[in-house]
This record gives sequence, C-alpha cells and structure tokens, in this order.
Amino acid sequence: MRLRDLLSSDETQAPADLRPLRLLRLPGGERDLDRPVLGTVTIDLPDPGRFVSPGDLVLSGLAWHGLDVGTEQDPGAEQHPDADVGADADADAGRDAAADRSDAFVRVLVQAGAVALGAGEARLGHVPDDLVEACARHGLPLLAVGVEVPFTSVTEYVARGRTEERIGGLAALVDRHRRFSTQRRAGAGSGSEAVLELLLAELDLRAHILSPTGRQIAGAHPSLPEKTASALAGRFLAAERAGERAPHRTVARGTAFSLFPVRSGAGEGDSAPRAALTDWLIAVEADSADWNDERVDLLDQLARLVAVERGGRDTDRTMRRRAAERLLALVGSAAAREGGPSLFEEEEEAARLTAGAAGAAEAAGPEGRLCWQAVSARLETKGAHGLPGAASVRGLLEEVLLHPRCLGPEAGPRMAVTAAGDGDGAGAEAVAFVLVGEDARLTPDAVERVAGGSLPRGLRAGERLAFGVSDPVGGAAELRHALAQARNARQVAAPSQPVAASGPDALAAHVMALLPLIPAEVRREFSRRLLAPLTDYDRRYGSDLVPTLRSFLEHDGSWARCGEALHLHVNSLRYRISRIEALTGRNLSRLEDKMDFAAALQMG
Repeated sequence: MRLRDLLSSDETQAPADLRPLRLLRLPGGERDLDRPVLGTVTIDLPDPGRFVSPGDLVLSGLAWHGLDVGTEQDPGAEQHPDADVGADADADAGRDAAADRSDAFVRVLVQAGAVALGAGEARLGHVPDDLVEACARHGLPLLAVGVEVPFTSVTEYVARGRTEERIGGLAALVDRHRRFSTQRRAGAGSGSEAVLELLLAELDLRAHILSPTGRQIAGAHPSLPEKTASALAGRFLAAERAGERAPHRTVARGTAFSLFPVRSGAGEGDSAPRAALTDWLIAVEADSADWNDERVDLLDQLARLVAVERGGRDTDRTMRRRAAERLLALVGSAAAREGGPSLFEEEEEAARLTAGAAGAAEAAGPEGRLCWQAVSARLETKGAHGLPGAASVRGLLEEVLLHPRCLGPEAGPRMAVTAAGDGDGAGAEAVAFVLVGEDARLTPDAVERVAGGSLPRGLRAGERLAFGVSDPVGGAAELRHALAQARNARQVAAPSQPVAASGPDALAAHVMALLPLIPAEVRREFSRRLLAPLTDYDRRYGSDLVPTLRSFLEHDGSWARCGEALHLHVNSLRYRISRIEALTGRNLSRLEDKMDFAAALQMG
C-alpha cells in the first residue's frame, strides 16, 4: 500500500470511513504519494522514536503539543489594565514552546523512518501551524485526520490493504509457477529460465542460477565468466559449511552479489554443510544488506520455485539412475564375472541406455562409433563429522559430469549415475557409466578442473573427494574391466589433495603408484617390519638413520649429492649407510632392496 491509497480526490472512490482524511503538506511533491505504508502506530508521547518503525504512518492526537483549547482567553471577560502585556508575553512563550515540541516530535519521526504523520483534529479542531511548518522543514508528509475518522479505521484499512497485497503477491507467484510447470510439461522452455525472467522483470535485477561447480543453469545475459561463476559457487559452499545465515554477501570482479541457496534435498540425512555440496544457488547482482525483509522473502520464495523445478529435472533422471543401478549390479555379479547368462543382460541394459541417450549421435562424431567410460567417485571422511550419504555423492558426481568442460553440452541423457553404497564405513561411493565419442573422451584433467574449482571450499577437515576415470571401452562386455580400472585409478589419485582425479595412465606411470591398492593393514605392517630397527635405533641414540635413508634414496644413491644435502662428509654418510644395512640385513647397492626401502618410507 502507498500513501496515495489513503487519499482520493474523488469522493466516490475514497473509502467511506476515510473521506475526511486531508492532505495538508507534501514537502517532496507528488513523488511522496508513492511512499509505501508498511504499518501504523498511534502515539501521543513527546518522544515517540522507540515505538516507530521504518515505513510506519504515525497517528497522533497531539496531546503532547501543549497548546490547549482552554488556554485561549474569553474575549468578554473583564481584564486588568496591566494584564495585556503579560498575557501577550505568556502567549508568545507558549507558542514558542509548542513550536519547539513540534519540531522535536517531527525530527524524531523522520529519524525513525516514518512515512508520514496523521494529525488528529479532534482535540484542537485544527492542525497547528507550527506542526505544519515543522513537517515542511523536515520533509515529512502531513495528513489531517478529521474528527469523523477514528484512528482505528485508518489502522484497519492499512492492515487490510497489506494483507490483500501479500495474498495477491502469493497468488501471482503460485499462478506463475503453475504456468511454468504447464509450459515445462509441454516442452515449452526451461522452468528455471522462466523464474529468472520473472526476477529480472519484476525486481529489476540481474541474477544467475549456478550449480555447486559453477555451471550456469540459467540467468541474465551475458553470462558470468567461468572463473567468476566458480568463485561464487566456492564462496557459497564455504559460507554454508561455516553455518552462515543466507543470503551470503560477497564481491566478485568489483560487483556485489547476494547468494541464495536452492536446496536439493539430495542428502536429507546429511548435515547442512555436506548437503550444500549438491545445492544450487541463485547469484543476484545486488547487495541484500540494503533490502527490506519482504524483498529477501521474495527471493527465498523464488529459490523454492527453482528447487521445485529442479526436482522435476531430477525426476527425469530417475530412469537413468535405476538403469545404472541395475547395470552396476550386473557388472559386479558372480555370473557376469564368469561370462554366464548375466553378460547378455548386461549388454541388453547397456543397449537400452544407449538407445535412450539423446545426443548420442552427436557424441559419436563422424565415424558414428560410441564408447563407454566408467567413473568412480568417493567422498572420504575422517574424524567425527559423520558418514557422507551415498545419495549426496551421486548428486556430486552428476553435477561434476554435467559441467560442459567434462562431457560438453546436453550431457545429461548420455550419463547414468548410481550410488554404489557406503563402502567400508570411511566414506561413500558413486559410479557413472557415460557414453562418449571415440575422439571425445572424458579426461581426468577435466574432472579435476571442474571439481577442484569450488568443491574444496565445501569440504571439512578430514574430508577428501577422489575420482577415477577409465579408458573408453567398445562394448558392454568390457564394462567390468572399465569399472575396475576406474576404481583402481581413484585409489591412486593424489592422496594429499582435497579433490583429485586420476586415470589409467597413473597406474602405469610408476610401480610406486600401485601401493594404495594394497590393503592399508598390509602396508602398515610391511613398513613397520622393515623400518622398525632404524626407528628404534634413532629413538635410543638420537641418530638420524631414517632421514639419512630417505635422502640417500631421493638422491638416487649419489654419495656426493646426498652428503652435500645433509651437510655430512662422505665418510660419515658411508658409516650411516653401513649401520642401516647392518640393522636391517639389506644391501642398498641392490635395486630390490632400494625399492623395498622406498615403498616402506612411502607407506609409513
């Protein structure tokens, strides 16, 4: 409701109980009539500041003013001849005091953010001139509330108008959402795009819907630069992980942004920070610190509409998820490993996925040959954060693969992702089967670049996200091999990085890369047995045999370079190496023993 809604030049249009409301002063001109009225407050205290909120229409009976009807002198009364001068002086003093009170009263209202003052005429029969002048001086619109108008009528009228506005706004949103859903079912465009068009048109804002990897789903044109989108997604994930209250405010490339979460619901059993790893966000190019609660609430409602539209997209993926689940079960079954009847089922299931993959022809390229790749993703956790949900890891893997850098545009129909279970209790795994062209394969570098841009900021201490990508294979019969290859590659993905991806090349790059494939308990026991004599000796005598061994191997057994690095004379270095050989029974001139020592140091 706006101030002009309380006034009308047409008596027939004005509310019957408010027709005696008159506009006395409009210091800002006609534009003051567009001031929004958010509520009313009735007060007659000289200092009303603590009771007034921004947007209030203040109603006052002027009891604070001090100029009382009874103070005016009866013209017919007999007066003392010397009383005129004293009476005039008292009247002037009273008028000055009243003017001061008016000025102070109006100044406090303006400071509190009042939209206007409604001055009641019931007490004095008019609105005092000093109050009119004070409102003009401080720029506060002034209404005269006639004797016939109870303040309660004004309050009720404003309350009714505000309620109707809220109901109308909600009805409009619901109607738009209904139309968006109808258009989406009819294939007439994207619901997300429609919601963003509403945002841009009605709020005069630029906004973008982003995935947690920074993929741009919908939004204003031109689109955000890729680095900016990734940085905004990272800021969103970090804020959610820290438990900050949305909207999250930030600055990117000199522009203020406010980030609103679009909840996915994918990890309903997870804590909020981990669930946020699969949430979308709306990045609005504005600073929400300047907004009122209603505008923030409207953006929250729009975010919920986008979440509903996203839920529709997820429903479209359900069939492919189920197909991937069946294919994973077939690939891992004992019959499939033996080449039995399930191999036929495996090929049949893969054929269904291929037939339903929109855009498969484009992916195949000019040769028309499609290949399969397997991807394994695992979210590992250490500490007291709780276990990640398999559904959350599935959602994460989907978001990574949907980024154009991984599989190009329209990747959704060419991928099937499923949760692979909660593993050994230290994390959860998801598996994807993707269709690619022979010359357009998915690479570990692309996966790591997409996942490593923003997702590390959403991980907590002790959490790590690892990906393994297989080589392309020609048919369903080779999917078992591709899945094993992806899982093995995932295990050797840079263990020191919070987000890392690896492919089969890493398995063949160096024999040491195979160590993570050995069970952890076996690795620890091997390292302990070989190095225990050296660590015990160092602890007992304060020597440095283990650091000396490490340096000797790092310098490829060069006595001169190792001695220089350790600041030791070559004779001293030779003595230490001889002690190492004597304590362990190994010979550091033999390649096999060198490799054993290197493996033990890496596994220790």
